[in-house]
Amino acid sequence: MEAPAMAFEIRKKPAMSLIFLKAFMISLFRPSTIADDAVAGKHRIVMKNCILDEDLVCNYRKVCAFSGPGKGAVPISYIQTLFTGLLGKFIVSPFFPLTPLGLIHVFQSLEQERPVRTGESLDLECSLDCIVKTLKGVETHFILRAFSRGSIVWQGKSHFFTRAPVRAVKQNSSGTKNIPDHVFPEKRKTIFIPADTGRRYAGVSGDMNPHHLHPVAARFFGFKRAIAHGMWTLARTVACLDMDLGINDKAVIEAWFKRPVFMPAEIALGYEPVQDKTGSMPDIVEFTLWDEKKNIPHLKGRLINIA
Repeated sequence: MEAPAMAFEIRKKPAMSLIFLKAFMISLFRPSTIADDAVAGKHRIVMKNCILDEDLVCNYRKVCAFSGPGKGAVPISYIQTLFTGLLGKFIVSPFFPLTPLGLIHVFQSLEQERPVRTGESLDLECSLDCIVKTLKGVETHFILRAFSRGSIVWQGKSHFFTRAPVRAVKQNSSGTKNIPDHVFPEKRKTIFIPADTGRRYAGVSGDMNPHHLHPVAARFFGFKRAIAHGMWTLARTVACLDMDLGINDKAVIEAWFKRPVFMPAEIALGYEPVQDKTGSMPDIVEFTLWDEKKNIPHLKGRLINIA
C-alpha cells in the first residue's frame, strides 16, 4: 500500500548551509527507524532549467582527475552532484520520516542514455522509491532523473542506510553467513588522496558534510580523521576507467560503498572484465578500491558499456 504521489517544484538551488542547520534541529525529534506498518509516499521534488556551468564542470574534472576537457561532454558521475541539494531538501522535508543524521550512503548507480554537454538545460527530479527494513537498520532508496527536452538523459539510484535495531525482521533460516570480502582483482593503479580532497570536492559538488571537511568536525561525528566523499572515490574510479578503457555514450555504473577512506590515504584500484562465453552480454568490467595494508575494500562496483 502506498500513499498518493505528490510533486513539489523548487525554483532555485537549495542553500546547503540552511539544509544542514535544519538537519541538526529536526534530528532531535525524528526517529532512526519506522513503524512496521509505515507507508512511504511517492513524493517528488523537481527543479527545472538547471544549466550545466562550464567552469564548474571543468573544476570537477580537475578535482576528480578526469583527463582533458572532455570535448564538452560532462562526466557520467558529475550529474549526480546536481542532486545534492534536492536530496538534502527531501531528507529534511516532512516527506522523509527518519533523522537526517546518521544516514550512510551505501549504493549509487549512474546511467546515461547519451552524453550530457555543458551549457545544456536539464530538468531534475528526485523521488523516494521505497523504505526497507533490514536486520541492522533501515534503507531508504531514492531515484534521481535528469530530463532534456522531456526525455530522460540520465538517471541514478541513491541508497542510504540508518543503523537501528529492527525486531520485526526475521533471521535468515538458511544458516548461511556473510563471507569476508577480501579477494581483489589485479591492481591497475595506486591512488593518493591528499588531506584537502574533501574540501576540494565539496567546492565542486555542493556536498558540505562536515566530516569530509576537517579532522575536528570528523571527530564530532565519530571519525578519527576526515573521510573522503564516497562519490569522490567513485568519480576518481570512473576517471581511471574512462582513461584506460573508455566509457560508451550509453553506459551504466553501479557501486557499493564498503568502508570509509580516511584522508590522507593511498589506495589501490583494480579492475577486470567479466568473461562472457556466450557473447550475448554487454561489456562489463568489475572494479574495486581497497587498502592494500589492511586488505579491506572501500568501494566495489561494475561498469556496463552498452553498444
